[in-house]
Amino acid sequence: MKKLRQKFILLLTLFVVVIGFGSWVVLIHFFPQLAFFDYPLIPLFFFVIGVVSIYILTGLKIDRPNKLLNTFMLVRGIKMFLALILTTIYWLLDRAEIKSFAIMMVVFYLCYLFLETYIYIKLETWNRKNLPAINKKEKQ
Repeated sequence: MKKLRQKFILLLTLFVVVIGFGSWVVLIHFFPQLAFFDYPLIPLFFFVIGVVSIYILTGLKIDRPNKLLNTFMLVRGIKMFLALILTTIYWLLDRAEIKSFAIMMVVFYLCYLFLETYIYIKLETWNRKNLPAINKKEKQ
């Protein structure tokens, strides 16, 4: 599981760097009116949330078949709530740039959903292969 966790963190890091830098380049070249100074907060937020999510999901002791799915959905809900809180705080601190911040937050969030789903599928597959006790309970 430790190797899988490292692979997921490497994948997350690569994702944040590529999507973060790529969307910044698109933003400043094609939509310069939407560019804003605090853009790095968004990739940083998703990186921190992603690392915490990976540690939670890979450190989970699975004793019930639906435990991983339930935890995954709970983490997704908390992430959505935290993104909303971050956007609200940004709105309170810098009302002039909230439109740009909110648009980029949504774009990054939607891109991150694909990565998060991929990680969940890989983790579920790994658990089915390597945790025979759970597989026996599911078949009964």
